[in-house]
Amino acid sequence: MTSAVIPVVTRIEGAQRLCFLPDLFGGDFVFAESMVYAYADRYCPDYRGGYWHFYRLPDGGGFMAPDADILTLSNACNGFSGTVSGNAAGFILTALVLNHRCWHYNRHGNGALCAHMAKRHEQLMSFVAFHPEQSLIWRALD
Repeated sequence: MTSAVIPVVTRIEGAQRLCFLPDLFGGDFVFAESMVYAYADRYCPDYRGGYWHFYRLPDGGGFMAPDADILTLSNACNGFSGTVSGNAAGFILTALVLNHRCWHYNRHGNGALCAHMAKRHEQLMSFVAFHPEQSLIWRALD
């Protein structure tokens, strides 16, 4: 019998935080970061701003997450409404932004940024199976 190896997610601290967002979002990092915060305002009615953690996945992808124990997340586009951890909320919000920016750059003919966002989205989604709140994440993104 073999057991699955759970990938290690690393929380980015200190000076390494300066490189995280440009690596995650490429040349779109200023706008994409602000979109994550705007999506938090839109999808999480009890979100009030604050500090965000940055997490690096083993394959190079990553996500941002608000420093919150729990948040209510409501996605009117698919009818999801539920309570999730701050970590799961950030995972969901980052996935939504990566998907949106990929679509945007595909539509506007920027193949390089489209490919970057698609790669980061794929890396993030390949990690869902290892997240403790995977069923809620899938429901929120469905």
